[in-house]
Amino acid sequence: MRRGDRLRSAFGWITAALLVFAFLAAPARAADERLLLAVVVNGYSTDKIGQFVMRGGALLARPAELRDLGFRVPEGVRETADKLVPLTALPGVSSRLDQHTQTLYVTAAAEHLLPALLSAGEAANSNIPVESGLGATLDYDTVGTLIGNQAIGSGLFDTRAFSPWGVLSSGTLVHVGAASLGSMLSPAVRLDTTWTYSDPQTLRRYRVGDFINGGLGWTRPVRLGGAQLVTDFSMRPDLVTFPLPSIGGTVAVPSTVDVMVNGLRVFSREVAPGPFQIPQLPVVTGAGTVSMTVTDALGRQVATVLPFYASSNLLASGLQTYSVEAGAVRRNWGLVSNDYGSLSGSATYRRGLWSVFTVETHAEAAPGLVMAGAGGVLDFFNLAVLNFAAAGSGNSGRAGTQLSAGMQRLGRVVSFGGSATFADGNFRDLAAVNGDPAPRLSLNANAGLSLSRFGSLGAAYTSIDRLAVAVPSGSLSVPGSTFIPGVSLPTSTLLPAQHTRIASASYSVELFHLSLFATAFHDFAGRDTGALIGLTIPLGPRSSATVSGSSEAGSRSAQVQATQSPVEIGDWGYQVFAQSNAPRHEFGQVQYKSPWALLTAGADRVSGQTTLQTEAQGAVSLIDGSLFPSNTINDSFAVVDTDGVPGVRVRYENREAGVTDAAGKVLVPDLLSFQANQIAIEPTDVAIDRTVPFGTREVRPMDRSGVVVHFPLHRSDGALLKLVDEAGKPEPLGSVATLRATGATAPVGYEGEAYFEGLQPHDEVRVERPNGERCSVAFDYRPTPGRIPKIGPLTCRRTAR
Repeated sequence: MRRGDRLRSAFGWITAALLVFAFLAAPARAADERLLLAVVVNGYSTDKIGQFVMRGGALLARPAELRDLGFRVPEGVRETADKLVPLTALPGVSSRLDQHTQTLYVTAAAEHLLPALLSAGEAANSNIPVESGLGATLDYDTVGTLIGNQAIGSGLFDTRAFSPWGVLSSGTLVHVGAASLGSMLSPAVRLDTTWTYSDPQTLRRYRVGDFINGGLGWTRPVRLGGAQLVTDFSMRPDLVTFPLPSIGGTVAVPSTVDVMVNGLRVFSREVAPGPFQIPQLPVVTGAGTVSMTVTDALGRQVATVLPFYASSNLLASGLQTYSVEAGAVRRNWGLVSNDYGSLSGSATYRRGLWSVFTVETHAEAAPGLVMAGAGGVLDFFNLAVLNFAAAGSGNSGRAGTQLSAGMQRLGRVVSFGGSATFADGNFRDLAAVNGDPAPRLSLNANAGLSLSRFGSLGAAYTSIDRLAVAVPSGSLSVPGSTFIPGVSLPTSTLLPAQHTRIASASYSVELFHLSLFATAFHDFAGRDTGALIGLTIPLGPRSSATVSGSSEAGSRSAQVQATQSPVEIGDWGYQVFAQSNAPRHEFGQVQYKSPWALLTAGADRVSGQTTLQTEAQGAVSLIDGSLFPSNTINDSFAVVDTDGVPGVRVRYENREAGVTDAAGKVLVPDLLSFQANQIAIEPTDVAIDRTVPFGTREVRPMDRSGVVVHFPLHRSDGALLKLVDEAGKPEPLGSVATLRATGATAPVGYEGEAYFEGLQPHDEVRVERPNGERCSVAFDYRPTPGRIPKIGPLTCRRTAR
């Protein structure tokens, strides 16, 4: 056989085989029928449509589809090659298909159904992106003081530059009048300089510069200069990090579920037959009770009461936080600009292992020092929260130990708590090796009792024992120490021993809108006792007066004080205070909250010496090419831009926030970072010749950043055209006018009037009448600021179809 014949023969055999394979495969494909079925479970419609596959008389579906319909799909269930699950593989589930109504009837026990998740509230709108503009803000707090003939000036300045790539901030403390301060302080002291990048997607913050390292309740944080990576849940304000009570049940018929927390209704909703669950109930921290009542259609009720204890010290199961940092220890902060010690590092980790237990660990390291420890926080049978930890250290070949334990209960009637920390003489941490020795023993206890309308009682006790210790003077940075540049100090400084024993008690009650309070304390170490009793009288929404009397160390005195706080722009405030003796003291000041700063002026007289003082607190921001003076900006802000339209009122969360200036801009302070902030303009303040596409916007700014909120109020370039035919009669109602330049259409109304926007100096309109006739007319347009001009009558002349 020739080669060509052999090729033709092989090709024929291959073709025949493919035809046979296609013939055999066709019935298999035809056997798969895709169905969209209404699903009824246990006789009640789910109001859901499920997508199924009919194969060989059996129904199959994807596992995710079955879960969406409310069925439990156990792990390891039998699946087909194309990842489908037969309904017959679901345990405890039987089904019947009604072909005529395309309905699937399912019978299943409650334990084989997924509970319907009922939400007790709405989460924050996370679809709004977190944003930051490009600019800078300077917060300032300047004080001028006159004591006798000496004038002293000081200022605290916080400068930050913000961008989508992070925030660079630096603080400076400035003193003027060095003659009065001596040589104790430099004229300018740098505080913290830090670049921070926040990632809301991963809830991580990255810092480079000065910061405080991460810590726990049984550790002592220090300041470092270096780099840090930390988890920060504040970037998700809607995220509840601690375990919340979860309740659920099963109903056989449609019912109503009512839930009360501590006697207050927080949830009420109708539920379909089957299991249900309310995973997160809104509760306050502390002890409480949740009561759930299920009422069916016949009025029968089933009530359930569950105790709970919610604490922010616990993490929800599976949730974790961590902090890792390394750098040089910052010393003498606030006194010296650049005093850094040895390189150090630390790491902190917390994880919610279960809803009732959170584990936590911490480690620190420096040259010659290693410290590490672990502990946990436990919900003790919904009665209280217990915490415990143990840590060990190694320093210069000496091993040390620290043990700590505590308990806390917050209740509606009785609250109490206490903690104890013990460290042996060899225990060291980063704070200890840098001048702040660890206490040998620290005890704290507190208790509170609510007497309802009869007020509340409180008591507390604190005990601290710290041995005398010699520390290197160069690292001395504990409160009370002084660094004097240019003066040599001894190689070590002896810190005296500390023995503190203080007990205190308090009582407060509301009497006819008056507040009565009393406190007392006793210092067992100093053998000193004091007491204070007073009455606060409200004078208005922003003002109050207080009269009180005190006794301490055998000396008695009486005080009277009146205050009024400036809250809104344009408010005046004041504060006056007088004390009878020990020592005799008079003080008075006035405040004014202007649009650009909070201004304060006052006088203080103590034991016959008078001090005069003035203060200005405010901010200056540069963003969107403009400077904006304002009051202090602690977090985020927005600049509203109305395309140069002045005099437009702006509202923030339905409160008056300002009016746009001559450039059409206004700064709105005090926005909440990472939360949805609603900003709106008043449309009636916009001239009629401008378009207002929308009057409200929501923004989610980065923390300590500014954003530009743009409201495009463009000129409409509109006019009302009066169109008439060749006989001078208005074009008939129902005609359609089309602007030739843009193709925009407008209906012709009464009197032949049609409104168009976006007109050019010379335009043409074509009109199609209801009877199909067409006409056109050309016209000239000249905008009139603040008005919608009327043009016409314009004679529309017939044109060919």
